[in-house]
Amino acid sequence: MVVFSNPLKRFGRYVQISRILLKYGFGEYVRTFHPAFLLARLGLGRRRFTFRPLSQRLRLAIEELGSTFIKIGQVASARGDILPEEFTSELALLQDKITPQPFAPFRNIIESEIGPIEQVFEHFEEEPIGSASIAQVYRARYQGVPVIVKVRRPNIEKIIDIDIDILRRIAHIAEQNLQIAKQRRISHLIDSFERTIRRELDFLSEASNAQRFQEAFQGDPRIYIPKVYREISTARVLVQEWVEGVKIDDIDAMKKDGIDPGIVARNGADIFLKQILINGFFHADPHPGNLFVKEGNVIVPIDFGMVGRIDHRLREKIVDFIIGVVNRNADQMVRALLKVGIVENGVEQESLKEDILYILDKFEGRTIQQLSVADFVQDINRVIRKYQIMIPQDLVYLGKALSQLEALGRDLDPDFNVVKFLKEFTFNHRLGILSVRELIIKGRWWLQDMFTALRDLPENLNKFFEVNLRSNHTVREEKKEHNIYYFLSGLGISVISMFLFLVSNSLILKIISGIGLGIAFGLFILQILLFLVR
Repeated sequence: MVVFSNPLKRFGRYVQISRILLKYGFGEYVRTFHPAFLLARLGLGRRRFTFRPLSQRLRLAIEELGSTFIKIGQVASARGDILPEEFTSELALLQDKITPQPFAPFRNIIESEIGPIEQVFEHFEEEPIGSASIAQVYRARYQGVPVIVKVRRPNIEKIIDIDIDILRRIAHIAEQNLQIAKQRRISHLIDSFERTIRRELDFLSEASNAQRFQEAFQGDPRIYIPKVYREISTARVLVQEWVEGVKIDDIDAMKKDGIDPGIVARNGADIFLKQILINGFFHADPHPGNLFVKEGNVIVPIDFGMVGRIDHRLREKIVDFIIGVVNRNADQMVRALLKVGIVENGVEQESLKEDILYILDKFEGRTIQQLSVADFVQDINRVIRKYQIMIPQDLVYLGKALSQLEALGRDLDPDFNVVKFLKEFTFNHRLGILSVRELIIKGRWWLQDMFTALRDLPENLNKFFEVNLRSNHTVREEKKEHNIYYFLSGLGISVISMFLFLVSNSLILKIISGIGLGIAFGLFILQILLFLVR
């Protein structure tokens, strides 16, 4: 917990927050969180806005509480795994736009970080082109190139520190006194928010993210990442190339400039899925304000402060889940879901499976055009909330980003369907999704299992014959059924191994599948012999 040198400021903020919460009818939830609550009640009068829905009152209170709370509201709007839809939908309406502040304090920050403005830039416009909770953005010219200069707000770190400290206290008290707060793991949401906003405050982190995207898509003509000028960028000031383009949701302007919205939709989906399933690093906030398009159908993403990371383990589980969805395999979906999440109190897997089957049945019989990622994510989130499964934040961002991609794609092209695109992408890039390292790991595990089976084969055969000698006719019939099962399993392994060997262009995979083919074929022959003996 952060310790502050001026406790009066923190106390004053408590009073301010308490007054606003009382105003919107939340007094019963925070009555015990701080003595400042008692002061806040003095002279406030009758509570207002209590006739409005709870979710709407929460949004209105957050808007009045200021930038930190607006940020956490935006983060919470993506957490359908924690909050019900009526809350996430309402919080999604929060706008991170505030009245611009005078230029003088921002000039001081710029000059303390990178030097006198007149010496660094050839031209600098003092009127901001954007004003949000964390920063203001200005246009300038650097080395003959138009640039944007993003400057962190004065004292924003101290404001955020105080608000996070207060939020933690509120969350702690709420979880002690309200069962719903404990069930929804409100403190977990605060932790998630703090990690996100700390990264967004560090503009060097954003610069590194942008450069990583540049490297990942180098040579891809469908996307352009604006250059970051690292030599004059710091943790508080970011200087990046200005690129002319139209907003991706301005379809009329796109058509006027000769841009094809359908091509943009398909390219955008392909680029985004490549970020997730191949690069394991994706733009976590691809809303229309962060996406532009320039001549030639080239997509220009901006604002890399919020990104998601999918390591090879999580990527493997995501692919397993997708395959489970495509094959309508509820067991596989349940296994993948429990592997990717954290369950504190245990889960009744049969009940969870029934809920998953209900979701699959709901989408059964629908055409590709009728399927919706947003609806599916919403249904899965209901299941996650019901069983209190803790999902990694990056996976939550992924679900939200896919929903945003779907909505944007359908606006650009009514025939666009992200579900169909996801299936095609997964099939076309099935080998690229798994890295060589992952293939080696999978191959090693597979070979270990095969060698273990061969090592234990003599002992298992002895046990098998001993059991057969003692067994009666009924037992022999049961064993015969088992032999048929193993016979077919051996055949299946052989066929799969042969298929991998024939279709793979990867030397590693050929070696693994080749060895596996030999072992599987040997086991297959043994199973034939055992079957005939029976």
